[in-house]
Amino acid sequence: MDMADMGAIAALLSVPVAFASAWWSKRGAERAADAALTAGRHQAVASLAAVQVQAQNQREQRRRAQLGDVAAEFLRATDSMIRTVKQLPDVEQQQRKLRLLEYATAVEDAYAPLELMAPPDLLSAAEHLRERCQYLEKVAVDRAVLRFAIAALERRWCPRDAETCEDDRHNAAHLAWDFLVGWANKEEEERWNDRDLLDFCLRDSGILTGTQVDQTLALADECPSTWNQLIGGWIRDPLIESAESARDAFVTAARTAAPPNGFASNPG
Repeated sequence: MDMADMGAIAALLSVPVAFASAWWSKRGAERAADAALTAGRHQAVASLAAVQVQAQNQREQRRRAQLGDVAAEFLRATDSMIRTVKQLPDVEQQQRKLRLLEYATAVEDAYAPLELMAPPDLLSAAEHLRERCQYLEKVAVDRAVLRFAIAALERRWCPRDAETCEDDRHNAAHLAWDFLVGWANKEEEERWNDRDLLDFCLRDSGILTGTQVDQTLALADECPSTWNQLIGGWIRDPLIESAESARDAFVTAARTAAPPNGFASNPG
């Protein structure tokens, strides 16, 4: 094979080599473009996901903040209800039911949004606190009648030596007080026998009006099973303690469900 033949062969081979080189160059460029496109797509997906997560977090923060506001409003209403029940003995008797209804209605109004927003644990605590407020509403007027009578009789006690006191009003007040405090612990027959004497002592003490005596006697005749809870004591007040215990449980649940700065445990 002479040089001319070799030149011809080389010329023939140069065509496919050039073609292959051009094809591989094009293929490389396409792969680079595909890689860039894929990277851009992944980056866009990641950015979108980040935006979605951020938006979700913001929605959750807003939801928890709203929940905190709703929980605080409910707590404010129940606190007002409990405080009203405590103060009811000092409220004019004809105003007691109206005052109580006002705050009981506020509790129900504040509870409604919690039914829609609160998670199970918080809703359960809210339901329990609401039930305690409903029970307070049920017994608060009777509680006020008895606690007012007992407190008034205590004020009528002899300011000096009760054992040597000769003031009939002081002695009547002390005996009436003793009857009321221990009334639920007496047998029914014993209460029946002491009823007229209780009536006499209440009136003779001169510290209660005729209407107040009649209201007290009506409760003494009925002697509800909750008598001892209604009158409470100098130190313990079972009805209020039960409501305040339910309040503490609600505050704990609300602090868990809402952000620390989104719930005020002392809303005022």
